[in-house]
Amino acid sequence: MADVEDIKRGDKMKDEEAEIEAFTDDTQPEEELIEVCPICGSPELYYEAGGVEGLYHCKYCGYIGAFVIDANKEMMELIQKEYNTSARDAE
Repeated sequence: MADVEDIKRGDKMKDEEAEIEAFTDDTQPEEELIEVCPICGSPELYYEAGGVEGLYHCKYCGYIGAFVIDANKEMMELIQKEYNTSARDAE
């Protein structure tokens, strides 16, 4: 009787493995992420103090900090749009 249960358990595991494989095959390929400034969305960043301190410096807005955003193109454009809108409102 144990043999029948082992076979059923083995079949169930194979079904679960097939389901997992099908799910992972259906997912879309990963998008390219770009490190962008959290203030203005610019990808124009360089390491401040040669990277020793772990700080980024934005060439566009002057931001200096350890926090950057890994964004896809759509998110980068949204951040830039928000920054440009708030910069115009401040004038």
